[in-house]
Amino acid sequence: MFEAVLAEEAVLKELYAPLMERLKAASGSVKKLTFTVSRTADTDAWASRGEEFIDTRKYPFKGKGSLKEAADTLLKPAWEGGDANAAVSAMVEFRSQHQDAMLAAFKTSATDPGYRGVMKRFAQWLYGTEHMTLRYSIDYDGVDIRRLSPGTRGIVLLLLYLALDEADDRPLIIDQPEENLDPKSIFDELVGLFQAAKGRRQVIMVTHNANLVVNADADQIIVASVGPHTPGALPPITYASGGLDEAAVRKAVCEILEGGEEAFKERARRLRVSLPRWP
Repeated sequence: MFEAVLAEEAVLKELYAPLMERLKAASGSVKKLTFTVSRTADTDAWASRGEEFIDTRKYPFKGKGSLKEAADTLLKPAWEGGDANAAVSAMVEFRSQHQDAMLAAFKTSATDPGYRGVMKRFAQWLYGTEHMTLRYSIDYDGVDIRRLSPGTRGIVLLLLYLALDEADDRPLIIDQPEENLDPKSIFDELVGLFQAAKGRRQVIMVTHNANLVVNADADQIIVASVGPHTPGALPPITYASGGLDEAAVRKAVCEILEGGEEAFKERARRLRVSLPRWP
């Protein structure tokens, strides 16, 4: 039964092996991403079920929790980190130390008509694997991404998607990827991946961040402007569009985006275009 758990673990690792190989070959923060498969033994559940068979008022299992303590010491390490032979050895040691005491504290007497059935269920509990689960997760720098801050988790998931989804050529729509992220993270981690992605697919991005707009070499900018609110009606929305090489578009963008002027000045030196007079 324990070997069946190990076989399932091996299948998961084999299934995600290509993902791990791609992550190892990546650069930057993507390289910090790892996929882990782990076994977890719920000794609380295992002990609670075992206590149904024995009288916990009797020594040495006097009081709830003593059976769990024995399982944590003798069984849990093998259950979670060992192979089938280690699990067998751990169970042999557990039985050597505690079987006689457990049988002496057994709630059902050997003369009871249902004794054989109870002993069968007892053996199924003792050697069962219902308390064991396989967990798999994506870790970033050794931490499960579910435990990261919302901002860090957001950038990690986006990094993972952009780095691994190389075969997809469908348009990619991203809404404000800079939320909860510091500017350095945006520039260092996302810009290069966006540049690579747009070489094989259309990337449509809604953003307030000038670094993403300018340094990701956006081909087309659409600036949306909301007019004054009119009672009883929706405010009017107007749009202006064009490329970064157009002075009017650069000016319109810089009036909206934070830090836009400095970002555009730096980008203009590479584009070798003339800038409009800044107000």
